[in-house]
Amino acid sequence: MTILYFLDLLGTFAFALSGALAAIKKEMDLFGVVVLALVTAIGGGTTRDVLLGNTPVFILNEPIYIYVSLAGAVCTFLFYRSFFKINSIILIVDALGLGTFVCIGVSMALEAGISFAGAVMMGVITAVMGGIIRDVLSGEVPSVLTRDFYAMTCVVGGILYIVLYRQNVSPNVVMPFNHHLYFYLTTDGHPVQMEFY
Repeated sequence: MTILYFLDLLGTFAFALSGALAAIKKEMDLFGVVVLALVTAIGGGTTRDVLLGNTPVFILNEPIYIYVSLAGAVCTFLFYRSFFKINSIILIVDALGLGTFVCIGVSMALEAGISFAGAVMMGVITAVMGGIIRDVLSGEVPSVLTRDFYAMTCVVGGILYIVLYRQNVSPNVVMPFNHHLYFYLTTDGHPVQMEFY
């Protein structure tokens, strides 16, 4: 298991928690919790695959993403009071997932021969589309439209990934994720000092 694959699954789980928590805040039942967890966790990657013409989409060939999302939904439904208390930890895991999703989206677009701008767009879509669907289904204005620089950090992360990619730097290098984590936490009001490698 590569570090990128591990972070992808970790990010999927974190996004599922985010969707499930949003459903619980809206007092949805278990079905609603599962639906919001699933669309948040896999909505971005599914949209990316459809736009790139990668069919069947990834979740149909790799059901582990569905299982991880369902695990996140069930865990949240059972232990949501505890999750609200460790919000800062979830935020960090969520940020790791955000950075990972951007890199995966950009990488897949580049492999498909998409342009520089198009690849960055695919990275952003992979990272934020699930959250947009979650917010729409829960009757909220998508947070990507109201949280300062949320999407911009994805753009910065995507550009950084492409620059490193063109320099033949391995996708498993920690730097893109550390940069993205730093930008995400800082713009979300939680400045941290990150170590760059």
